[in-house]
Amino acid sequence: MSEVDNSDSAAAPPAAKALEPALRRARWTTFWERLWPPLASIATAVGIFLAASWLGIWLWLPPIGRAIALCGFLVLTIAATLPLIWVRFPSRYDGLRRLDRNAGLPHRPATAIGDELATPKSDPGSTALWRAHVERALLAARALKAGRPAPRLDLRDPIACARWC
Repeated sequence: MSEVDNSDSAAAPPAAKALEPALRRARWTTFWERLWPPLASIATAVGIFLAASWLGIWLWLPPIGRAIALCGFLVLTIAATLPLIWVRFPSRYDGLRRLDRNAGLPHRPATAIGDELATPKSDPGSTALWRAHVERALLAARALKAGRPAPRLDLRDPIACARWC
C-alpha cells in the first residue's frame, strides 16, 4: 500500500509543473483584463485635459474659469483613479477557472490536475481511477491556453454598444 502513496505523490509534482506556465499566463491575462478599464478611464481623463489644452481653452477663460476647470479636471482624474484601489491580482482559482473556460473541454482539466484524491489512498480501486482521471487531464492540459485579454471596454461605451451590440 505504501507503493501507491509514493507513486501518487511522485506524480503530483510533474502535473503541477505542467500546469504552472499556463496558469501563470492565465493569471496575468486576467489581471490585465481587470487593470485595463481603470487605466483606460485615467487615459480618457488625461486625454480630455490634453485636448482642452491643445485647443487653447486656457487662453480663452478668465483666471477664475481656469481655476474652476482645473479643479474639475482634478476631480475627474481622481474619480478615474479610484477604481484602481479595487484591482486585485487573480487567485490561483481564478487562473484555473480561466484555463478551464478557454479550453472548452469537459470535466475541467486544469482544476482536475490541481485537485487531490478525496477518498483514503489505501483503496486501490479509487487510487487507480484517480490516476486515470489525472492522466486524462494531463493529456488535455496540452490544449490549455490562457487566451488573449478581452477587457470588453465596448460594453462600457453606450454609443458603441448601441451600434454594435
